[in-house]
Amino acid sequence: MKFGKQLEEYELPEWKGYYLPYKLLKRKLEDLSARTDTPRSQGSHSGRVGGSALEGEEAYTEADWLRTVEEEAMRIGDFVDRGIHGLEQQLKDLEKMIEGLQSGRHIEESIDENAPTDEEASFLELRVLQAVGRVSEGVQRLRLFAELNHAALYKILKKHDKQLVSKEGLSEAFPRLVKATRLNETGRFDALDRDLKKLSSASSKTEDIDASPEVARLIAGLGRTGVVGLTVQPASHRSELVLSFFLGSSVALFLAIGVLLCLPEKSPKTFSEAYFLTPIPVFRVVFSFLLILWCMGAVAKICDQSDVNHMFILNVDPRCRVTPEFFFARAATLTTLWILIFGMYVVDYKWKILPTVWAREGYNKRASFHFVLYPVLLLLLTIVGSLAPSTICRQRYKLAVLRSVKRTALAPLFAVDFADNMVGDVMTSIAKPLEDVPAAVCYLLSHHPQEEELVERFVTSGDTCSDTTHRWVVPLLAGMPFFFRAGQCVRRYRDTKECRHLWNLGKYLCSLLVVIVSRMDNTAMLVSVSTVATVYAFLWDVGLDWGLGARELMPGNSAEARNVDGESPKLSQKNGLRQRHFPRKVYWLCSLVDLVARSTWVFTLMPTSLVTGNIVIRVILVSVMSSVEIVRRSMWAVLRGRTCRAVCVIGIPNSGIEYEQLSNASGFRALLWVPSKLNTAPERRPSKAIAGDSKGQPLLS
Repeated sequence: MKFGKQLEEYELPEWKGYYLPYKLLKRKLEDLSARTDTPRSQGSHSGRVGGSALEGEEAYTEADWLRTVEEEAMRIGDFVDRGIHGLEQQLKDLEKMIEGLQSGRHIEESIDENAPTDEEASFLELRVLQAVGRVSEGVQRLRLFAELNHAALYKILKKHDKQLVSKEGLSEAFPRLVKATRLNETGRFDALDRDLKKLSSASSKTEDIDASPEVARLIAGLGRTGVVGLTVQPASHRSELVLSFFLGSSVALFLAIGVLLCLPEKSPKTFSEAYFLTPIPVFRVVFSFLLILWCMGAVAKICDQSDVNHMFILNVDPRCRVTPEFFFARAATLTTLWILIFGMYVVDYKWKILPTVWAREGYNKRASFHFVLYPVLLLLLTIVGSLAPSTICRQRYKLAVLRSVKRTALAPLFAVDFADNMVGDVMTSIAKPLEDVPAAVCYLLSHHPQEEELVERFVTSGDTCSDTTHRWVVPLLAGMPFFFRAGQCVRRYRDTKECRHLWNLGKYLCSLLVVIVSRMDNTAMLVSVSTVATVYAFLWDVGLDWGLGARELMPGNSAEARNVDGESPKLSQKNGLRQRHFPRKVYWLCSLVDLVARSTWVFTLMPTSLVTGNIVIRVILVSVMSSVEIVRRSMWAVLRGRTCRAVCVIGIPNSGIEYEQLSNASGFRALLWVPSKLNTAPERRPSKAIAGDSKGQPLLS
């Protein structure tokens, strides 16, 4: 196998672009060799770093090529040095954690006396082993990176000597560059491995065993790290292919259902759109649940790719092996069932595939008892698929989620940790889908086949529920999540005495007031309260949860804008800003989407007839409104998870997941430090000689 192919095979995908550009250097070397009249090392060049090959092919010389190789080698050596420094810092933090464990106390400066620590303390020793495993993975990855680039440097300089009939590459340049970059100093990695082995043996579970960090993790029941044999697991690639295939197939099937809905029905005289749509609330409840599963998997996947240790932050049992792929697999299976059963219902009702049952007792001759079996079957399969035992997601993990929901509902009685805080936020986002629950129950418990009174009630209000249900049950379900979240804010203020929790309480009280006022016949008051609640929540999302301010959103702020746009992503110690992950336009777009999504309450203020007289479009509109808040919350979680900057607006610091990982700003955790993977170097771009000259033109093309 050619070395270029071998190098690509062993490259880590997330570090692609950091490696020596072997193929580009080889191509330029072949061009130099082909020009027999090219001046040798004494030839003139532009004087800039790397020269400018675009001013004329004759201008690029062997000296320029060697200078490019030297720049690339020094960049790689600097990358390795920074990586080793980051690993050493993590080892020091680990030593402090272990000292606290051995002395029977936590690190004094890392304790928040008001944070709940009972459950966390029971997992603390396992978390230390988990952190050791992550650092061990970083050492393996960095060692492989150094070895691959060491070999690549040798191969490209050897090819230089062969192509140009020279001995300058291996005899002079190679020893000098290897010494300068320290790529051959494997002792640095061996020292890190020894320290890691010493730390892993300090655990009470492995203190009498001479074992590597990986063996210690296996003994503790934590499983292996994400790297096997210093390469990416093939199973991960296969799962991505399967997921891509399923998503494409699902989109095609949804489009097929759309075509079926548009096709002309059999016997138009007995076909009733209203009767056909009466079970939609049940289908919509299941669809909302599936969308939540998809979004959970997506958020977890992005956290993994962004090196946000969400499992640690959310205080999940370190032995839990639930991955984003688990959520995707369950969601994919249940989505397939949803498409199949809903498609069967559409075909059966429109074209009368099965014979009707008790049609005389229903709305018309097409009415039948058996139509209720489709949503009932889907609901049962969804419940069974969600609660089915799994070797990955064990029942104790599902019960832990239920216990978190219980603590959220009884917030003033329980201390609030970060996981409960996130559960409370998610519950507020499913307030709209929760309104479909009474509608689904009313349909399932109503007379089947549907009678004329029930169908007319669906045409009027969008479901078959009574006026009493609409007046009392629906507002109660819609307001409960905001009431629970307000209770969490009260408890946090009681525990911390920090006024920011009172400001947060005001936001949820405004949302709760919207639910109350919406049941009154006072449009002016409803518009006023809803506008205040929307602006309040939007400003909180953008300014506090996402940490976006004028420095990130306004192009006039040069230093801070470079942090956003990625032009200079290094940390700024002067102004306290940390690197942002997305371009400015992404934050503007997400802010706009957040504002629009939070403004969907406008559609609830006007009669449906003003929007459309088509009952089908009305159902679609309600379905979209139920889904858009779930998607918005997922977008919110991603940006909140990737927010690194502490914004101080009226004294309220940001409390994003990654910011929580970096500084414990909200005081949820007992330990400040969170184990992360190897911190990558701040720049992924190759040197100027590879990326282009001062005009942005490529030199090695």
